[in-house]
Amino acid sequence: MRIFLNAVVAGVLLAGSNTVGSAQSPLDDITKLAAASKCAAINWKNRGVAPKAYMRGMALVFARAVCQQDRADVKIVSAARGKPGTSADHTDGLTWYDEQFGAANMPNDNAGIDTLRHAYALMIGLGMRETSGEYCVGRDLSANFTSANSAEAGLFQTSWGVHKVSDTLGDMFKSYGANQNRCLLGVFSQGVKCKPKEAKNWGDPNKPSDQDGLAWQKLSKTCPAFATEYAAVVLRLSGGEKGEYGPIRKHAAELRTECDQMLSQVQALAQSKPEICEALK
Repeated sequence: MRIFLNAVVAGVLLAGSNTVGSAQSPLDDITKLAAASKCAAINWKNRGVAPKAYMRGMALVFARAVCQQDRADVKIVSAARGKPGTSADHTDGLTWYDEQFGAANMPNDNAGIDTLRHAYALMIGLGMRETSGEYCVGRDLSANFTSANSAEAGLFQTSWGVHKVSDTLGDMFKSYGANQNRCLLGVFSQGVKCKPKEAKNWGDPNKPSDQDGLAWQKLSKTCPAFATEYAAVVLRLSGGEKGEYGPIRKHAAELRTECDQMLSQVQALAQSKPEICEALK
């Protein structure tokens, strides 16, 4: 399922879109840093050590957000958390995790890049809890979500139905559906074996109202950068006590400072090397 350039130019793989960077890639510093970080060595509760591909992929998706802070979705993820003890607990994952963030000295009171980074640190733990960091996972067969709108898919086991919380989610779906060059599939898929059963998409292909949900499931399992950016918005808008993610509702997704430290290094690289941002366009 990895995507390679048809024309080989000096033996270099396309680093910015769907493959792991070669020796000449400006993204090498990030992928090597992520794979060798303390975050990558964590033995996650009941999940084990994350696939190196997952750490590389998450680092690159975060780096792209650092480079493109004016994007509508990034602004949502970067927003200051809501006030704890209010209705924001029900919807905002950062508000619902405020006690854990406080204990880790990772405040989210102000909008900006620190809050963006903290959200991605929690996302890393969420992805490990939901799918053990495997990008191509289909719906949880133990859960009764079988419609095109409710069936979960991808790294974070999100659904198409939740797109109603923000027009930004629908816009992201259309954008990635039209152009999948930014999916980072080759990064997230390296060394990961997808089970044939995961490929099934739920819904009726003959039913017009199911078409978007079916297409969204497929995209979520073949375009991990999209699945990650989509889930980050959902974490902020429908990811609290009554939100989309069971591990967040139950405080079961681990928040680890080692991952914030890794992302902080990624942030510094992305901000200091313009060629990294250029490669991630």
